[in-house]
Amino acid sequence: MTLTQFNCWVAEIRDDRTRGASELARRALELLAEAARTLPAVDAMELRVRLLALAAELSAARPSMAPIQNLLWRWREGLTPPADSNLAVARDLAAKRAEASIAVSRRAVTDCATHAARLLGPGRAVMTHSLSSTVIEVCRLLKDDGLRMIVTEARPLGEGRQLAERLSAWRVPTTYITDAQMGLFVAQADAVLVGADSVLVDGAVVNKAGTYPLALAARDWGVPFYVCCESFKWRGPDHPPPELEEMAPAELGTPDWPGVTVRNVYFDRTPARLVSAWIDETGVRWPPAGP
Repeated sequence: MTLTQFNCWVAEIRDDRTRGASELARRALELLAEAARTLPAVDAMELRVRLLALAAELSAARPSMAPIQNLLWRWREGLTPPADSNLAVARDLAAKRAEASIAVSRRAVTDCATHAARLLGPGRAVMTHSLSSTVIEVCRLLKDDGLRMIVTEARPLGEGRQLAERLSAWRVPTTYITDAQMGLFVAQADAVLVGADSVLVDGAVVNKAGTYPLALAARDWGVPFYVCCESFKWRGPDHPPPELEEMAPAELGTPDWPGVTVRNVYFDRTPARLVSAWIDETGVRWPPAGP
C-alpha cells in the first residue's frame, strides 16, 4: 500500500457525510482488514507498527464519533502477535480480528433495534432526526405494525431524504419536514427516536446538529425522547470531551457575502436531563427516576 492510498483511506472516513458513526467504524475496520493483508512489511512487528499508525489516523479522522475510536481501540488491544508468529500468521490474526469486530457491531445494531421496537410497540407515530442505522432497523421491524414516521430533512446535506425514501419503499406513512418545523410536528409524535454519534459518561448525547432543539421541543410537549445506539458509542470517563466537528461552509450553498461568517457545525450536545431512556444491545437504560 502506498502513502497515497493510505491518505485516500483516511480521507474517505474524514470526508464521508452520508454514513453514520457505526457504519464508518465498520468501514474503518474493513480498511484495516485489507491493510493487514496487503501492507508491505518484512516481519510481524513491522506490520503491527504500520497498522497501528493507520488505525491512529482513522481514529483521529472523525473526533465526534465514538464508535470509530472505541472499536478501533478494541481491535488494537488484540493486535500484538505471539512472539513466535510469522508474518502470514500476524496478517491473518489482524484481519480476522477486524472482521470479528465488524460482526459484533452489526449484531449490536440488530439487538438495539429489537429492544427499541419492543419499547415503542405497534401503531406508534415516531419522529426522528438525521440518519441512524439503528433507527432504520427499528423502522424495518415495525413497518408492518402500523408505524407512522415524521422525518426531518437534516440540513445541510439532507440525509433524512434517504430514510424517507426507504420508508416510502416500505409503504410506511411518513411526513417529511424541514428542520425548522420540528417544534410544530413533535406534538404529533408518540415518541422521538434518534441515534447517536457519541454518548458521554453522564448520558449527554452528541448527535447531528438539531438533536438538541428537538429534545427541548419533545420535553416541552411531554413526548418521550429515546436514544438508540450501541454500547460502544459511550465514551469512557478518561476520554477527552468530544470535538463538535465543523464542516465546510460551502455545503450551505451561500454566496461569499462581505463581512458574513458562515458556520457549519455538524453536531450538538443534548443534556442527559432531556433523554427519557437510552437503548443499547443490552436493553433499556432508564434515568435514575425510572420510566
